[in-house]
Amino acid sequence: MKKKILYVITIMAIFLTSVLPVSAATEITVDDGRAGTTDPNSRYITNQATLTIEQVVANDVLTAYKILDAYYNSSTNVITYEFTDAFKAFQASTSNNTYKNMTLAQYYELTSGNITDGSTQSQSTLDQLASAYAGYVRQNSGTVTGTDLVTSGTNATATLDAGSYLVLPKTTNKVYAVMVGNLDFSASGTSWQLNNATIVAKASDAGLTKTVETGHYNDNTASATVGEEFTYTVTATVPRYPTNATNKTYIITDRFSTGLTFSGINSIQMKDGDVTLTTRDNAIYDAEDNQVATLQFQANTLTININVDYVDSTTLTVTYKASINENAVCGDPNSNTATLTYANDPYGEGTYTTPEDDGKVDVYTYGIEVFKYINGEMSSPLEGATFDVYSDADLDNKVGTITTGADGYGRLEGVAAGTYYLKETSAPPGYSLLNDAVEVDVFVTGSTAGTAAGHYRVIVPNTKTGVLPFTGGTGTIVFTVAGLAVIGGAFYFVYRRKNKRTPAK
Repeated sequence: MKKKILYVITIMAIFLTSVLPVSAATEITVDDGRAGTTDPNSRYITNQATLTIEQVVANDVLTAYKILDAYYNSSTNVITYEFTDAFKAFQASTSNNTYKNMTLAQYYELTSGNITDGSTQSQSTLDQLASAYAGYVRQNSGTVTGTDLVTSGTNATATLDAGSYLVLPKTTNKVYAVMVGNLDFSASGTSWQLNNATIVAKASDAGLTKTVETGHYNDNTASATVGEEFTYTVTATVPRYPTNATNKTYIITDRFSTGLTFSGINSIQMKDGDVTLTTRDNAIYDAEDNQVATLQFQANTLTININVDYVDSTTLTVTYKASINENAVCGDPNSNTATLTYANDPYGEGTYTTPEDDGKVDVYTYGIEVFKYINGEMSSPLEGATFDVYSDADLDNKVGTITTGADGYGRLEGVAAGTYYLKETSAPPGYSLLNDAVEVDVFVTGSTAGTAAGHYRVIVPNTKTGVLPFTGGTGTIVFTVAGLAVIGGAFYFVYRRKNKRTPAK
């Protein structure tokens, strides 16, 4: 009802100004070379006003495309509006009869709850029409021209001829809702007043972050033992697209290095806000069995292609599992890099891919190195010493075995950061077995770096097995035995003589 009253008031205002002389607050200027079509005696208005878009993202560039031209008949003091040539070309090209046959009177009747929210409830809304025209503008960027606004801080402004304008982003990483601003005239008493226009932009965020949970950290560096499974978590922000947008691309891609093994599609879980979705048959479904995403793993790359029409929240949380494999290089980052490719131009083909650093996480693995040598003689390495390696002081959790080679070195590849205990189980022949386990810290400040990259070294001396000491060679032994025999014989001779002299009792 209020709308009808306003429409009547507008008609009355136009009627009154057409029959009464008016002293305009805005002195209207025209281009005499451009006559109107609706009123051939009217001329194109050249007066300008300021169009301002607030809450623009810094460094974004917006462009205004004109929908309506304004014309003025100085004889009747009447202002009329007409579709621009570009908009008429859009009407001629569309298969939508609502837009093809739309008159100015019908255009004036269009409504919108809040055009900057991108609401597109029906074909009769201004939102829907503006969105359709935006698609045409993108597809015909070579022939449809606009005027760039100048962004300063969070405001973008342009001084433009009187009329109505569609505003679209030209350069942005955000997703803007459709915007229409009117630099129109209003009757003020008996005068015309050209009005500036201000629109509050609605820009949706899109982005991606990623974390990893391995259970092993040192200095905020994640690590894992070969074969140990851990979990990646990708958190993606979903923008709000106008419902009639022609481009809603939203794809998460994660590339695994050769040192990582993906645990498989079935390890993927997705949450839409707080709602857990279902993974099956290489896809993800919501409670109504709508296919929210398709899943593919090929050439060490995971691809999650999401249909945002079935996403209810602005946050998707995706988790999946992987493990370190035997191809991992000790001490080097085993990386996987997640990126998000999304449509930042809902009406064209433009997309934006997030920087790799936003979604890159590294998992490390290390090595333990043993050097075995003769106690007191480091230049004399020992081969054949065997150690069982444990991750606990009670020697319950065995993680591997090390055996030294001819150079005295032995190594165990692929362990997480932490403290390990080496128990010698076999010593080189002729050498004593160590009684106590040897401790080594992996990736801890102060650890001894090994000769191989990413390895941490423990140096272990061995003592020879205990034997009775003796002096001299075999010749000395012969003489010693002979001497002892002579001494023994002398004692025997003396003993016999003494017995002979002693009379029997």
